[in-house]
Amino acid sequence: MNDRIKNIVVSISFVTIISIVLFLNITKKDIEISLSERRKLQQFPKISINQILDGSFFEKFEKYTMDQFIERETFRKIKTSMEIDILKKQNSNNIYEYNKKLIEQIYPLNEKSIINTTKKMNEINERYINESNKVYYTIVPDKNYFVNENNLKIDYEKMKDIMKQNLEWVEYIDIFNCLELSSYYSTDSHWKQEKLQNVVNEIANRMNLLIDTNYEEKKITEFKGVYSGQFPIKNENDEIRILTNDIIENCIVYNYETNKETKVYDMKKINSYDKYDIYLSGATPLITINNPKNNTDKELIVFRDSYGSSLIPLLIEPYSKITVIDTRYISPKILHKYVEFSNKDILFVYSTMLINNSVSLK
Repeated sequence: MNDRIKNIVVSISFVTIISIVLFLNITKKDIEISLSERRKLQQFPKISINQILDGSFFEKFEKYTMDQFIERETFRKIKTSMEIDILKKQNSNNIYEYNKKLIEQIYPLNEKSIINTTKKMNEINERYINESNKVYYTIVPDKNYFVNENNLKIDYEKMKDIMKQNLEWVEYIDIFNCLELSSYYSTDSHWKQEKLQNVVNEIANRMNLLIDTNYEEKKITEFKGVYSGQFPIKNENDEIRILTNDIIENCIVYNYETNKETKVYDMKKINSYDKYDIYLSGATPLITINNPKNNTDKELIVFRDSYGSSLIPLLIEPYSKITVIDTRYISPKILHKYVEFSNKDILFVYSTMLINNSVSLK
């Protein structure tokens, strides 16, 4: 076979493959959600003159073609395998593996974001908090903090210092030494509820709370965390386990977003794509937890991110009511419509991941 024939065969093969891929992509049904990445995929954008003229249509269309590409998950796995196994990169999508755990490399330190976090907390203080309140905050370290193997990491002590310098009115509870890498899921960013006893003890000690640590541990389901989608070559599962007792089982949770009552552990979320939502029904702007086993008028208000979902159930016992607020989804400016702050304990529970990227705080 001469070179001319070879070139013709290669050209025809290439055009044929491109045509087949194009045909399959056009005819395949669009996928709405990527379960592995825990996000909605871009759908075909609406066509309008304004969007064409300002370029937004083409930006959305480019993202649409990338999100809806045929066998996208397979190609994502091939890409990650090549980066890690062949090119010997230390991470993929800024995720790396250490001791069979997938870890996000959080870096660099974003001082502006830290200051923004304290600014938001100070605004809450000025608007709602007075001398009748006892106020505390704690910082939840990310998994990258516990690894020292040439991984890039933020200056955690500097983060603490910036927070302290700008939050003189609130008492800091340091829980970094209460945790270790095994306290976190292998495939997810979050901590395991069953590993939080030392954290609860430290918070209870600093806030002068009496908490019974007698819980029953139950395995609820297996799941793959958010990092398994971003690093799609590992097949290990994690387990959702809950700590429960008679007090927790009898609590009533009211969700202001849905106007419905639920339990502390929402078992309907077993079938959701993010099973961590079993804890307090996941991300929601405002909920209250009423504890009928406590006859005092002692109440707690918690400002939290997602890490608080599994911690807060373990703080219920000393309180008749806990109000849980996530200001990523509700503006502090309207909280007076729903929450009475006087004579309440107040606890801020924010992770280093949120503090270092606080743009979502309202």
